[in-house]
Amino acid sequence: MSLKIYPQPPGKVERPRLAQRVAAVLGLAGLVLAWAVFLLPCAVWLLFSLVASRVQPAIARQQA
Repeated sequence: MSLKIYPQPPGKVERPRLAQRVAAVLGLAGLVLAWAVFLLPCAVWLLFSLVASRVQPAIARQQA
């Protein structure tokens, strides 16, 4: 029992149709948008927490 793989004829190459290309581009754009929507609030929260953690010790030193 052996697996035989026959190559395609050299003149026939399958290319994605326009609908497949559009679907791929829209899918990729959707993934990028989803990551941006997810990561942007995380980045803002991280930036805010880093700034807030630097401001608190400065305030504590001024009160002491």
